[in-house]
Amino acid sequence: MNTYFNEFTNKPEKLPGNGAYEKMPAGALCGNGDLGVVLSNDETDLIIHISKCDFWKFIPGAHKDGGIKTVGNIRIENIDLTEYNIKQYFDEGLIKCCFSDTKIEFFVAPQNIIYFETKTPVSKNLPVINIEMPDTCNSVNSEFAENDVTCYTRKFTGENIDIETAVTVCLKEINTNKSDDCSISRYCVSVCTNFDSSNHTKKAVEMASGCDYDADKVKTREKWQKFFAASKVTLEDKEIEKFYNSSLYHLAGCMGNKGFPPGLFGNFITDDFFPWAGDYHMNYNYEAPYYCIFSSNHPELFDGYMTPVNEMSEYAQSFAKLFNCRGYAFPVSFGPKALDVFSQADCKEHGVLFLGQKSHAAYACVIPLMHWFSTYDKEYASENYYNFIFNVALFWEDYLTKEKGKYVIKKDAAHEIPYYRGKEFKFITHFGQVNTINAINSLGLVKLLFKGVYDMAKELGLNSEKYALWEDINKNLSDFPTFIKHGKKCFRYSKFGIRWRDDNTVGLQHIYPASQIGFSSGEKLLKIAKNTYFINDRRLDDNGSNSYLPAGARIGVDPEFLIEGIHQNIKEFALPNRLFRHHGGGIEHLTTVPATINEMLMQSYEDVIRLFPCWNKKSDASFTNLRADGAFLVSAELKNENISSLKIKSLKGRNCNVECSDIKAVVREADNKKIEFKRNGNIISFETQPDEAYILM
Repeated sequence: MNTYFNEFTNKPEKLPGNGAYEKMPAGALCGNGDLGVVLSNDETDLIIHISKCDFWKFIPGAHKDGGIKTVGNIRIENIDLTEYNIKQYFDEGLIKCCFSDTKIEFFVAPQNIIYFETKTPVSKNLPVINIEMPDTCNSVNSEFAENDVTCYTRKFTGENIDIETAVTVCLKEINTNKSDDCSISRYCVSVCTNFDSSNHTKKAVEMASGCDYDADKVKTREKWQKFFAASKVTLEDKEIEKFYNSSLYHLAGCMGNKGFPPGLFGNFITDDFFPWAGDYHMNYNYEAPYYCIFSSNHPELFDGYMTPVNEMSEYAQSFAKLFNCRGYAFPVSFGPKALDVFSQADCKEHGVLFLGQKSHAAYACVIPLMHWFSTYDKEYASENYYNFIFNVALFWEDYLTKEKGKYVIKKDAAHEIPYYRGKEFKFITHFGQVNTINAINSLGLVKLLFKGVYDMAKELGLNSEKYALWEDINKNLSDFPTFIKHGKKCFRYSKFGIRWRDDNTVGLQHIYPASQIGFSSGEKLLKIAKNTYFINDRRLDDNGSNSYLPAGARIGVDPEFLIEGIHQNIKEFALPNRLFRHHGGGIEHLTTVPATINEMLMQSYEDVIRLFPCWNKKSDASFTNLRADGAFLVSAELKNENISSLKIKSLKGRNCNVECSDIKAVVREADNKKIEFKRNGNIISFETQPDEAYILM
């Protein structure tokens, strides 16, 4: 079965309303990491929605009418849509359509050109192609022709705009050829913004004029084949394998613009009115799509993540000062180029949307720390994120208080306090949340933060004057709060404040993605974690399935419970295009399947590589080049309940620890030489060299 393939046999349905659930598009889609297209239709025409990661309206204020905007539509008229069939080929970046007597193929080339080809019977009129630029949100639009290229522009400008944004879309008919039975027409649509080129119109015209359909189709196919060759997972359960591959495809389709990483809805924007302005929510939503990219061996998808985070440095420093701290603090959300979507005059915390939480910047550190531990790329870390992580640590050095030998976190809510603003807000009603002590998610995030900054600083040879303090914080940060619920000892959401909630997974995020509890944590903590995990079933939680399911793998729950949860998510929330439709957000749920499967097949976050640690050993599976912490690429096969074909490539030459009682020998692949190893129980350790592969037998 080709698990890089998807097929539509019915027109996608559009739900009424404007919430996150209703806005997720159901039609076929593809993207190149910056430019994205979504297919839809009305009663008579095929519509191709165009969006781009860097096309925003930069109006400050709490969401007003700013945010990410659609570029426009390609409308294809004169097509009979009575018969409807669309095939998606993820490993080629290709969409093929068959509508009654018309066939069309689409692909988005790496250089931001949309290509499509129509085939119609010679007896029929050719499809009519038009570009539509919406005039909503007070955009300024224009249309003109230059030689054989028709140009359309859309611009947001004016005294209320912080940064002017403009886009040019150029349509060109490449050629039309006729045979005895059909007419074949080819078109290209180039898209260029003022962030791509100061003269975006000239650039877009040049792109269209110099296009090469066949050559760019080959480049597109090669790009996606290279992408999927970086790692591979093979399962007996082909439905899950299909969603594993398509999820990575969709994430890569919107994670390619290094200056504008994807917001809540990526580049699958079909109009100007997506919820929360499509911004960057920092208390899990922005981070969640990246959970799976490192273990899947796609660290290149991280390249844009730090751009908006670092662009907020001046604001972050001023926000920290509001709490009498050095370093950096973040509001709940912001946009690219430090777009202010967080100012709201009636907010009780300095007119800024913190919503009672101080953990947003610490959460933002989770993903670069995943990058650090999985790559140990010192130069990249130094250039891109060490300064940010250091400054967030600086904030927490000041914000933590030490009482009776333990570091305590005060006035940092576990959940958003959604009404922490306005005349109707009553402090007495939210007294516990406002005065929270030791929110469990913040404890996990801060623990990870100081572990990471300490490890990174030592590797980079920086800030040795901080080592003693960071060691002390790591050693003496408060324990995770617990309480008795349903007769069992469980984690409590905070020491003082909110005890529990039956929605979301905040009470488990210290397990994943903060990586503070796992197989090395001891039976006591693991039992508390499992008690907490099963108080109620969060597998279908709108705001938490993407962390709930991987967290289950981290603590070793029944793997069939997790597999069933994946199937439930597919059944309940999956759209025909294999996006997921939740009330709580957009592209964040694309991480659910790959993150969970990767953690079930291989774990490494405790400096020990564990093979199939949460997997039904009766179900055959294999993986190639999953990335482990320590900068290792791991490949293994489970067949007939036995692990074989175990190969580990060391990228940085670090010491390698593997839990596997059956290993009898370690052989360096290059010269077939046996390597000495040490054994401690079920864990073996051996020294490696950079860019060398080792066979474990």
